[in-house]
Amino acid sequence: MSPSSPPAQPLPGPFRGAAVIGGTHGLGRALALGARDRGLRTVVYGRSATPLPDADDLLSGADGPRPDADGLLPRSLDLCDPQSVRTASVDVPGPCYVLWVAGAFLKKALVETTEDEVEQLTRLLFSGPVLFLRRLLAETEGPVHLITIASSSSWKRRERESLYCGLKAAQATFVRNLVPELLAAHPENRITLVNPGGLAVPDFHTGLALDFGAMMDPGEVAEIVWNIAATQRRAFTEVQILRSREPGSEGTPEVSYGARVPQTPEEPAAAGGAAAPLPIQHH
Repeated sequence: MSPSSPPAQPLPGPFRGAAVIGGTHGLGRALALGARDRGLRTVVYGRSATPLPDADDLLSGADGPRPDADGLLPRSLDLCDPQSVRTASVDVPGPCYVLWVAGAFLKKALVETTEDEVEQLTRLLFSGPVLFLRRLLAETEGPVHLITIASSSSWKRRERESLYCGLKAAQATFVRNLVPELLAAHPENRITLVNPGGLAVPDFHTGLALDFGAMMDPGEVAEIVWNIAATQRRAFTEVQILRSREPGSEGTPEVSYGARVPQTPEEPAAAGGAAAPLPIQHH
């Protein structure tokens, strides 16, 4: 959020906390800071690349563990380590937002990957978060608002990204089918599925020669996500946040609602992929 931006407004409803799975870098970090700015006690789970001290080791105040210098409650979680997924604390102030943001990118043909790369990426992007989410949802006092950051790669045709795209598609499909279960658990549970495309996060796109100046700012996208979540009334909302490629507006977020039909292998990689025109908002 830029210095000229108005202060974030407190979120409506009973929510007291937020748990951000993968909140140490990029969009996850921006979403965690947005939760903090909206008055939520925000637990940030760090993935294996940036281990964090466990929140229980921090000095405690009258209301529980004291936040770090950024006002967040850091907690160690390695999604690639089954033991860490089983034992990391799921003590989060409820009712709460749960944000599934953890991610990593891999641009490689499947036959060029190693067995370890396939296993580690699958754990990081899908099986690790699902197993941890299973524990977190079981222990969290409801209602819960689950915000899942998938990717436009879940429906776009890509080159040399079959593993990454397949895992993001699995994430999106999993969340859509989790909706009835969450509503059965608590009628006020909410789910937001976000498919962004074109974020300016150099650490995510390691080794690729990209023009990050023509990509979306994570802080701006985080504000859009929080504004959508704050005004959501339906049980489930799916949203696409894609960067504009229009001359003079490169990198401007374009927001549209609803699912997209997956592109076919015959389509050009940069094709649109929408089943029908969707309402678009420019931010």
